[in-house]
Amino acid sequence: MDNNSKKDTWEWLDRNAAEYLYAYLTMGAGIPEPVRKHFGFDGDYLLYEKINGMDCDEYRRQRQEDRLPDILEVDAKLTNAVEKAFESVCRRPPDPYLDRLNEELECLGRIAASPDSVHDIIHVTPSFLAKYGIDKGSPGDAISRQAEKAYRELDARFVEMTGRRPYADEFFHLLKGEQAKAEQSASRDAAPRRKPRIFIRPVTKGRKRGL
Repeated sequence: MDNNSKKDTWEWLDRNAAEYLYAYLTMGAGIPEPVRKHFGFDGDYLLYEKINGMDCDEYRRQRQEDRLPDILEVDAKLTNAVEKAFESVCRRPPDPYLDRLNEELECLGRIAASPDSVHDIIHVTPSFLAKYGIDKGSPGDAISRQAEKAYRELDARFVEMTGRRPYADEFFHLLKGEQAKAEQSASRDAAPRRKPRIFIRPVTKGRKRGL
């Protein structure tokens, strides 16, 4: 490719990349090969397209034979790559994009505070857990740490995208304070209570009345 062709390609990417990336994230629209290769996710994109277009039984068979990765993992890796690319070329992402990520941030906060919420199949999907590296089969404290890590990373992205102040330190400071209070309360309730000492005032004998 000569210098003029490279220049034309760069100009085309500058003008169109954000639009294609956003359309993929919101509507699942296709991404042209030059954009995929420029941002380095062409391989994951083609692999996802291949798996997504396969017959279900054939996919399961190849998964059992370890010939294909988990489609959720491929999708998560690809989505993260496309979001990173989009945020790098879009100075201030549209509100619908930020609203969706804010919902995910709030969900990560709930999981960090209450690890059992990973089993809420209505609000917490397998693709969401895969995207943010949360293993629902882990112990509760491990799930909390995974969710906190993902929360902090997404919160930092919001700071970069919008210029707002970071929330993570304040949120987890308050959360740890509430958890400490709950543990102290539980400890007090579990401790054996001393029986109160009962003082009986002696009855003073008075003089009998005369007849």
